[in-house]
Amino acid sequence: MVAAAVLLACAACASSTSEPGPDAQASAAATARTASAPTGPLALTRGQGFDQSGAFTSLMTCDDPQDYSPGLNFADVPTGTAELALVMVDLDVNKIHWLQLGIPAGAHGLTAHQLIPGAREALNDFGEATYTGPCPPHGSTHRYQLTLYALREPMPTSFDGSTPPAQTLGEIQRRALASAALVAPYTRH
Repeated sequence: MVAAAVLLACAACASSTSEPGPDAQASAAATARTASAPTGPLALTRGQGFDQSGAFTSLMTCDDPQDYSPGLNFADVPTGTAELALVMVDLDVNKIHWLQLGIPAGAHGLTAHQLIPGAREALNDFGEATYTGPCPPHGSTHRYQLTLYALREPMPTSFDGSTPPAQTLGEIQRRALASAALVAPYTRH
């Protein structure tokens, strides 16, 4: 939280007017979307869908008609975790690409393009309750942060395909007892 406050203060200082400029506002919004709950022993690592450098492969992006969700590995889920939640945010344009809720606390990861029984996907910033893969403009690279949250209490089923993504993310962060994140780039040719 202190780091988020410092980032917000620095973003406000960078503006030359009394009102925060668009860059400061975007920075503050990005910080709010990617700020994590207190970190713990929880671990998140890449599985299927990433190359040796850690970048997304095209199969997991808009460049492939399938646009599969990636495989991910989880470890060291803290005691007291009721369920897990996963969030993917494009750090360069501050868009939520994926919200997955209700992942069982005993899960060891996600298989590419598979939904674990009991899990569900919530509305993303593209108006869909599904995974929307990386899709930066041609010739550019964007960075995507995947964050796994260990939740102390389950997300209500009312958080679904109609709840605004920012509201769902806020509730995930409120219930989090630990989090783990990784950043994966994708360059679109």
